[in-house]
Amino acid sequence: MPSDPQVPASPTAQGADQPTSSPVAPTKLPVEPGTVLKPTVRFSTWRWASTGIIRLLYRYWTRLAVRLFPENSVGEKIAQALHLPLPDKLNMSWITPDLAVGGRIRPEDIPALGLSGITHVIDTRSEYCDDEQALANERIKLLYLPTPDTFPLSIAQLHEGAKWANEQIANGGRVLIHCEHGVGRSVLLTCSTLVQQGMSASDALTLVMQKRWQAAPNQRQVVRLEEFESSLSAEDKA
Repeated sequence: MPSDPQVPASPTAQGADQPTSSPVAPTKLPVEPGTVLKPTVRFSTWRWASTGIIRLLYRYWTRLAVRLFPENSVGEKIAQALHLPLPDKLNMSWITPDLAVGGRIRPEDIPALGLSGITHVIDTRSEYCDDEQALANERIKLLYLPTPDTFPLSIAQLHEGAKWANEQIANGGRVLIHCEHGVGRSVLLTCSTLVQQGMSASDALTLVMQKRWQAAPNQRQVVRLEEFESSLSAEDKA
């Protein structure tokens, strides 16, 4: 899709205070000398590479489709009758009835986001920040946890984001966690939210990848998910 103007990230554009606490050190369990620890969450190089190629092709297709089959046009109706895969109106995937993960929110999509039932948004991008006022106009609250593209969120950010998301869900809210493409940063935080609910890191990542084909966190993001799981105490889990 063509790039849309967005609000550059800045301190005044942030929808929430930044974490001030020190990152929580992962809990280390005692092991016998010479024991080789195997990762509990497997990183799939094949999935990461193959979905990257598919995402690139899909991106070109969406740019073409938006010109050939604009919304509410005769062309769109023909494409739907032929079962052609048209671009998603909202770039997000529901993981549970109250938790979604996705890519950037275009300014013109914010009203549709409100109609979808989303009440809270977590933006994990450092390169942009969602328009807090435009979201507020649709009664959507924003939490901003800026993280550079391809990097994992810090342990402190994961604790803050997962806690905030689960508090909103417990109060009847519906949360969207997003980054630019809905591939890595947002997937990491979504999995962390599920882990805080009591799910294992491996099961959380498997579920998210089942619900969203674009989900493909890189190796350091997968490692950070394991670190987050280790950092949780029994009291932290819902």
